[in-house]
Amino acid sequence: MNARGISEDEAFRLLRGASMHAHLRLSELSRSVIEAAQWAEAVNRAGQLRMLSQRLVKLAAQRQAGVEVKRARGAQDEAAQRLQDNLAHLASLPLLDGQPAALRDALTRAEQAWGALQRSLDGKAGLPLLAEADARAEELLQAAEALTAALEAGGARGALRIVNLCGRQRMRVQRLAKLALLAGLLNQPERLALLPALMDDFEATLRELEQAPLSTPDIRETLAAARDEWLRLLRALRGGPGIDVQGVLAASSDALLALFHRLTDSYERSLQLIMS
Repeated sequence: MNARGISEDEAFRLLRGASMHAHLRLSELSRSVIEAAQWAEAVNRAGQLRMLSQRLVKLAAQRQAGVEVKRARGAQDEAAQRLQDNLAHLASLPLLDGQPAALRDALTRAEQAWGALQRSLDGKAGLPLLAEADARAEELLQAAEALTAALEAGGARGALRIVNLCGRQRMRVQRLAKLALLAGLLNQPERLALLPALMDDFEATLRELEQAPLSTPDIRETLAAARDEWLRLLRALRGGPGIDVQGVLAASSDALLALFHRLTDSYERSLQLIMS
């Protein structure tokens, strides 16, 4: 009903037809549908941890650079709360019971990495603390990657991969903006050398999503908007007369983040994924 916006009777007919087609009892199929939705949400939330690790430092760098300081401060508080909420939600999931210990271990490592990043961000503002926070964010990114991969494997549904792929795009746009901002703030131009590979990965995944069979009119429309915004961000990175690179990086990376949030939610709720 949530995925398709259909009535209870229509949803029941859909489930009954699917159970006959799959030669499963309706109760077995219904349980599987609920579990599929829970696994998809878990992969989405774990994937957000990757993005949030990069977003928190990007917003701290924005504040240090004097780019939309008030808005960045509020967004940083919101991102920290979302990260905390996602970890709490994942820790409470009953579907983790009976899963391999490696999955619980991955969640514990993510919680520990978040604690270290939080302490860095709570310290006195300044460039040394910004560099320290970035190092802790990298540890959280790696822990979140491991957790997302473990959840995708635990869900044992091939369609979860597209939720993971789309979610990783959120992280990439925040990471890209973070690296570009820190290169100037910390006088570390070597960070710019990391951008081409990151941009190539983003472009390759965007093309894969554009060609994926799991699609709806809303997904196609959002992907088209993401393509336009991505091109705008690339133009800013190339620089040129009159371009406020820092301003465009901040605005465009946030616009792409919102679009890929919408896409990831659309994939998570898609009937094709739930019924896979």
